[in-house]
Amino acid sequence: MAYKGMAQIDKKELWTIPNLITYFRILCIPAYIVLMSFAGVKANPVLLYVALGVFAVAAGSDLVDGWIARRFNMTSGIGMALDPLADKLMHISVLFCLSLCTGLTPLGEATEGLSDLGVATMTASGGWYVHYAFVILLLLKEAIMVCAAPLVMKKGAKVQANWMGKVASFTVSVGVILAFFHPYVAFADWGILAWGVCMSYAAAIGYLIDIIRQIRKINRGEMEKVTAESAKTTDSSNNPLAEREEKKAAYTVTESGEDVSDKE
Repeated sequence: MAYKGMAQIDKKELWTIPNLITYFRILCIPAYIVLMSFAGVKANPVLLYVALGVFAVAAGSDLVDGWIARRFNMTSGIGMALDPLADKLMHISVLFCLSLCTGLTPLGEATEGLSDLGVATMTASGGWYVHYAFVILLLLKEAIMVCAAPLVMKKGAKVQANWMGKVASFTVSVGVILAFFHPYVAFADWGILAWGVCMSYAAAIGYLIDIIRQIRKINRGEMEKVTAESAKTTDSSNNPLAEREEKKAAYTVTESGEDVSDKE
């Protein structure tokens, strides 16, 4: 995906249907955060699954707005910027809530006896539906990409979405949904999340390598341009005859705009 500057964003694009759906997806984030917080404090698994429903609707809307934008040619600069931002906020916030609202509240202990398999799973995980290490790793990866963003925009490099990043995002989404059923899946959710995090780091490394390659090409092109201009200036200053010929050619133009040399 190529990043666009704010100057390139048309204010009329703010209220297109795909962008409105993206705004809705962002507004869903505080909704399921509140639901998951109450689920943890009150040890109420029902509220946790209501929050899952809100998250599922928000995640599904991502597919809808993308289809509408492509089908009806409603792509926009602000949509290209907000869409991935909304996805990242959704993943990190829901993992953060699943971690804190189960590991640091009575909810984790209250769900230990849901099934025979759940007892073993929850005892081993200490009540955490999602371990906080996943949250820290994803936050660290996003921090690296955010730090690289100013350099990308300054140099004019373009970051193209690759298949690894898309697969990583999908894998993390699957792991997040399974994490809501952590007492029943015997750590399958953690395995999928770990694989998704590894792929997201591989994608980030790929992005950084591509960015460095583009910046080197841009710098090399700028150096070649400066070198060519410097060589041209040096040749002109070291060749008085050539300089006199250039001046002579410049003065052959009359006030009427006619070239005297042509008349001769």
